[in-house]
Amino acid sequence: MRLELPPDSPLKQLADRPTLVILLRSFGCTFCREAMADVAAAKDAIRTAGADVAFVHGGTVLEAAPWFEKFGLGDVLTISDPALAHYRAFGLGRNKISALVDPRVWTRGAVCAWSHGFGPQTPAMLRQLPGVFLVQGERVISAYRHSSPADRPDYLSLVRFANTALQ
Repeated sequence: MRLELPPDSPLKQLADRPTLVILLRSFGCTFCREAMADVAAAKDAIRTAGADVAFVHGGTVLEAAPWFEKFGLGDVLTISDPALAHYRAFGLGRNKISALVDPRVWTRGAVCAWSHGFGPQTPAMLRQLPGVFLVQGERVISAYRHSSPADRPDYLSLVRFANTALQ
């Protein structure tokens, strides 16, 4: 799959090596905080497996910086995208209203919030689905499309599976 990235997207400059791109909902989202913690824990292994790491978020650069520092991700590429152009480029949709009241989401959210906390979210980002993509330049190598904000992908396995499939 080829992407139609925004003209000024830093991802266009990353054609030399695959990059695991994680699109977050918001910094108030407990599942996004968990995602940052999970990627931080796997970051060295992801790099050893042959991929760089990048995050896309809908917040401002100033809002995002302390969150990435908190999770030990100050050395990864972060892309502020308040217009959500990258989300559209990757074809990420919105979850159904029913997902917001799904008991499985609330149950997992409560457990996750205990570990990672939670905070406010805008209505637009509350319904935005996150996603994880292994890309090289404008080519998608592999993808994990969330069916629920409560999904918890295995980031390292996504990179390793793509490496195996490419060999």
